[in-house]
Amino acid sequence: EEVRAIKLTLPSSQFPLEIFDFPHLEEAYLEGICENFPDKIRGWEKLKVLSIKWEKFSGDLSSILSLPSLENLKIIETPMKMFLLPLGKINAPLKFLTIKGSGLEKLPEEISMCTQLQELHLPGNKLKDLPHSFKELQKLKRLNLDSNQFIQFPDQIKLMKNLGLYQH
Repeated sequence: EEVRAIKLTLPSSQFPLEIFDFPHLEEAYLEGICENFPDKIRGWEKLKVLSIKWEKFSGDLSSILSLPSLENLKIIETPMKMFLLPLGKINAPLKFLTIKGSGLEKLPEEISMCTQLQELHLPGNKLKDLPHSFKELQKLKRLNLDSNQFIQFPDQIKLMKNLGLYQH
């Protein structure tokens, strides 16, 4: 019951709802062959860090952004053409977002709802452009767009005052 961090390899394609039964959980590192994520999350009120690596995923992760304490979300080598955001408000005070090697083709215009975002890492995807609302991420300080499919430098980046673009 006092578990604060967990690292699991999920052996099934179904997400085990028992993971929500840890009320003090602050960090979760989940790998495996999970294909879906629940539409509604019960618990995880204190979760600050969530890292997932699900090679057979085909679902929707937008419910994750309802978590009231989530500051750091890492989606690694988890198939997704589009990062879906919930309609309306994002409750998660997300400061760090990583979507790496996931085949991401498009960021939604609603990315601007992530008003606390300070670092955005999107390496190894299939992005060709950024949404117009991207320039509204005024707290963004670090951006990694390495190994994507940009044809030209995104104009939105030029309008961002706090950004220190870096490459590896």
